[in-house]
Amino acid sequence: MKHFSLAPRFGGASAAILPLAFLAGCDSTGLSPREAAGRNFSSYVYSLETPAAAADAAPAKLALPAKLAVAQVGEVGPPTSFLKRLRARPELFSRVEGISGAAGPDPQQTPRPGDSTITEEERARREMERMRRVARDMGMDHLLLVGGTIDQVTKENGLSLLDLTIVGAFVVPSKQVDAEAKAAGALIDLASGRVVLFASADASRGRVASSATQVSGEIDVMREARDEVLAKLAAQVIDRCEQRREAPAAAGAI
Repeated sequence: MKHFSLAPRFGGASAAILPLAFLAGCDSTGLSPREAAGRNFSSYVYSLETPAAAADAAPAKLALPAKLAVAQVGEVGPPTSFLKRLRARPELFSRVEGISGAAGPDPQQTPRPGDSTITEEERARREMERMRRVARDMGMDHLLLVGGTIDQVTKENGLSLLDLTIVGAFVVPSKQVDAEAKAAGALIDLASGRVVLFASADASRGRVASSATQVSGEIDVMREARDEVLAKLAAQVIDRCEQRREAPAAAGAI
């Protein structure tokens, strides 16, 4: 949902009292635009925690090199560049394959026999079961679940007064477009359903744009921030796995 400033525009001498920049619009979305309530990274990870599983499951293990399935929440497959970074470390990951993290059919529309109302928690649990089942069927040891958020904000600067002309709207860089992305990865042991380790990363990008190029500028900045944060997340996953390999005595700790 986008929010717009209610601040009015002024001309003439009144322009002198305007701040140099003010909020024009902001937008928040998942790392994938298809992340949604009940179908996002946090919902999926927390769906793994049930009283029975916590009491009965064996401690999470990380045996390297591991066969790794990777799913990005909301996407039919993770970016190829992300997979390439992991595949470049065969001493950590002997096999890396992407699987779908896109949500399946809505159980509210296709309920199981005896179902009446499906909660968001139950929906998330079923989605995680589906991804884990696919990864196990492929012969994998672990599932790396990836998700996150992107916050984008557009501000008008002092040059916005020149937007009143047609030429100015196309030429004057009156908009400052910024995006901040945060990503997280949970490495899940498929045998126990326990989280072995977490990794996280953040990135920010910005650029100026004219009124005419504002929309394309916002799209470009969000894409650049997403690509950068995923590259950083891959590096963090590799770093955490290297630490675990070098300190096998701590393999049971997150």
